[in-house]
Formats: sequence, structure tokens, C-alpha cells
Amino acid sequence: MASRFTFDGALMFGFRAAHAKSFPWKFALAFAVVSTVLTALFAWLTKDAIFGFMDTVEQLDSVGADDPAQVFSVFFSLFGGLLPWIVLGSLASLVVWAMFMAATQRRYIRDEAFSIRFGPDELRIMAVGVVWYLGVSLMYLLPGLVMLPMFGIVSDFANGDISENEMVAFMLGRMSIVALMFLVMFPVYVFFATRFSPVFAMTVKERRIAFGDAWIVSRGRFWPILGAFLILAIVGGMAVGFAGSIAQMLVTPAFMGSVSRVEDSSELRSLFTPALTIALLLYAFIRYFLSGLLMHFVQGPAAFAARHDPRGSVDDALSVEEFN
Repeated sequence: MASRFTFDGALMFGFRAAHAKSFPWKFALAFAVVSTVLTALFAWLTKDAIFGFMDTVEQLDSVGADDPAQVFSVFFSLFGGLLPWIVLGSLASLVVWAMFMAATQRRYIRDEAFSIRFGPDELRIMAVGVVWYLGVSLMYLLPGLVMLPMFGIVSDFANGDISENEMVAFMLGRMSIVALMFLVMFPVYVFFATRFSPVFAMTVKERRIAFGDAWIVSRGRFWPILGAFLILAIVGGMAVGFAGSIAQMLVTPAFMGSVSRVEDSSELRSLFTPALTIALLLYAFIRYFLSGLLMHFVQGPAAFAARHDPRGSVDDALSVEEFN
């Protein structure tokens, strides 16, 4: 492993760090198993609400209901029924994500073998993740507020209060504003996301929430961190997408076999045959396995910067520890 921070070191850190031959595969396998089980459990718990929504839509279609307010009411009713499960599922996802993120960072920072547990590291990672998510949400908050009047405009058009040309002009105007906002905000987001990207590794390293330390260790390393991340994310994303397309071939025969027995939406419940369910779970497992690999490796560049803190390298500390 490189003794100083370099672009090559950042790019290849995930493939050179401790336990390189075993850790990524154990990590991805465990991530796929846990994620697939949680996904299946969430689908089973919410199936009644989703099928109920399908039945309502079928009823609206049969009576020719086209009132936007009535349609929105159906969607909001579905959301209300799913809200408790969405909250519970989001919390479970945050906990699982924190456990695997902490495992990744312990490997990169402390050279630990793969293990999944829940303790102080995971709690701090959860707190950092919530702050990170809120920061990312700000990028979509203002554009969302700009587009919020869209629902009222659609309703006004349906009621005949405005013409089609007026509605289209309004939509185009708002979409232009949103596009301009993203054009300005995206580079700003990339800059701050890159500068703060070592925060997860630094939080594990310092055993405290460490946004300030992340900013310090990324100073002067913006382009190597971003470049290495993009290479891993783009190449890895393409590989995941390609493998996912192949995995879809496993689902297609079972899906087509089930669809052939469904004549209308009232029979959608019979679509999920045992063969299709098994195929979908297998597909989800493969995708989660590949996503787990990608999740682990893309953390390498930022973790490498954290490991080579200019104020004191982890490698230096480990070398000193050998003589204690």
C-alpha cells in the first residue's frame, strides 16, 4: 500500500487494503442476504395496501373517473396506508446501511476483518448519514418548492379555469427555472460532497462525528478523490448494470409465464406465482450483491485520504504501535 496519499493509492485502495482477498466478497454476500430478506419482508407487509390501491384504481377506471382531486386523493390514501411501513423500513434501512458502512470503514482505517455489529461506530455513522441526507435534500428542496404549484395548475386545467396553452406555458417556465437551479447547484454539491466525503472514515478513525476533520484531510486532494471515485463509480456502475441485465433474463421466463395467466388487473394477485417470487428474490440477491461490492469499493478513495491524514497518518501510528 502506498505510504503517502496519491491518486493511484486512492483509486486502488479498496483492492490493496487489508483482507483484500476475502473482505469484499464476505461484505457483498452479507449485504445481499440482509437486503434481500428485508426487501421480501417489506413487500409482504405492504402487499395488502398495494393490492388495495390497485383495486381502487380499477374501480375508478371502470366508472370513468377523471377528476384530478379524486385521483390525488387515492394516491394520498395509499401513501397514508404505507406511511407507517415506510417509516419503519427507512429506519431499518438506515441501521443496516450504518452497520455495513461502519464495517467498510473499520477495514479501511483499522485493518479489521469483516464483521457486522451494532455499537458506537454504527450510531455515529447513523448520525453522519442523517446529516448527509439532509444536506443532499436541500439540493432538491428549492426545485421541489418551485414545482409545487403544478398540482393546482393541473386541477385548474381539469376544471376549465385555464387553457391548455396557459398550463403548458406555466409548466415550461417552471421546468426552465428548475433546470437552471440544478445547473448552478450541482457543481456546488459535487464540491462539498467531495470535500466532506472522508467524514465516514474520519468518524470511525477519531471515534466522534468528524465533519471538520474530513474537510482538513481532503484539502488539496479534491481532484484525486473525485477522479478516483468517478472511475470506480462509472466503471462499477456499468458492470452492475450489465450484470443486472443478464440477471433479468432469469426473471423474464417466470414473469412471462405468470403474465400469460393474468387477463385483467383484477387478477394481479395471481401474478406472483412461486416461480416468479423465487426468480424475483434471486434477481434482487444478485443486484444487492453487486451493489454491495460497489458500495464498498467507492468508499476507498475518501477512506484513503482519511487514512493519510496530513496531521498524522494511520500507517505511522500502526508502525509506532509495533514497538509499544
